[in-house]
Amino acid sequence: MFLRVIITVILITVITSCKAPHKEDSAQYILTDENVVTLEEIILKERDTAVVLLDSIRIGEGPFNVMERLKIDRKVRQKILYALANEADLTTLRLGEKFGAVYNSDTSQILEFIYFQDIITTHRIKLIYENGKVETEHILDEKPHKIRHRLIKDTLYSPTLDAQFREMGLPVLIAQTAMNVLECKISFRTDARIGDRFELLVQETVYEDTINGETVEQILPGRAEVLFVSYSGERVKTHRGYKFFDGDKSSHNAHYTEDGEALIYSGLRYPLDRIHITSSYGYRRHPVTGSRSMHHGVDYRANTGTLVYAVAEGKVVKSTYDDMSGHYIAIRHKDNTASYYLHLSKRSVGVGTHVKARQVIGQSGNTGASSGPHLHFGFKQPNGKWMNPLSKRMIATPKLSGEKLEKLKIQIEEIRRIYSELDI
Repeated sequence: MFLRVIITVILITVITSCKAPHKEDSAQYILTDENVVTLEEIILKERDTAVVLLDSIRIGEGPFNVMERLKIDRKVRQKILYALANEADLTTLRLGEKFGAVYNSDTSQILEFIYFQDIITTHRIKLIYENGKVETEHILDEKPHKIRHRLIKDTLYSPTLDAQFREMGLPVLIAQTAMNVLECKISFRTDARIGDRFELLVQETVYEDTINGETVEQILPGRAEVLFVSYSGERVKTHRGYKFFDGDKSSHNAHYTEDGEALIYSGLRYPLDRIHITSSYGYRRHPVTGSRSMHHGVDYRANTGTLVYAVAEGKVVKSTYDDMSGHYIAIRHKDNTASYYLHLSKRSVGVGTHVKARQVIGQSGNTGASSGPHLHFGFKQPNGKWMNPLSKRMIATPKLSGEKLEKLKIQIEEIRRIYSELDI
């Protein structure tokens, strides 16, 4: 049983060893106890008296900004960050996440750095001073919690799946994850229909607290996971995605199809600033030859000289001219699909150039077999066949293979086991 903690809130300006703070500097506390000090239910052992500064992430900041306000010496910051980054993901910090720095009584030496990850998890970096050197030790404090699974099955009745998720009260993280996975395979704008069916298998972390003698459950939104998502309809057919875990911080942690195709929606950008379709994908009468033929792309209205952008990251595999396409560019993307930009008046990138999404690659024009200034935009599948660019969903990572694919299959079997236990 912990001894009672005396916490006195004071102004930071009374601490003479710290610089005069800005009015928005870290909040400061003096904590005293013979044996232990409890700060937000975290045990800080071996303290007789300690001074603790608390702060949180603000807009556009990272942990280094917070450490500066917490008065941590520059020479020590890097050691702390290195030790913490090995144990916690600091790349996805959210506004308001809390940190603390524990100092000795005269604030001449920092003793611990604390990251309050969420209500159940706290990372503490203990500073050890020996022979003029500073060493670090990571301590993980976790409150008791449990993992719970929930199966959601429903029929689409709202205008959009995203809107229905909101009506159902699904956590934002769950809804966004499910939409991002499904949009890799489904064009909801054109192909989703009322009556389509969807399923979600969600894994939730639940914290059990005791209030007035009663157990109260609290779900941690930031720890919710979509293990499985499925969408079926007469027009879209059936698409499924499974969560794959390859270890902490692995770039392969994502959702995949059963055969290992990544379902990571990276966002397909528009090739022009203003979009006005003059001719869609499909059969039509060619405006130049007059014959009825397949139009393997989409024509956008664009005056000669209009800037043309790469729709996704990739490598330029063609930058040339022919009598039909005029000046044109082809870009191979990470999922082995290729985007094509035809009838350009100017090409700004050559073969072998690595381009980013929304990078200028040329200017629209009226070259080749064209009846007027415009941009013909096309997309080829990995097998070389043309596809409708408006239904394209960019995949950001190649397929899994070898040991990783076998590991995925094992995890899929476990997900199916959980699903079957809940599908009663």
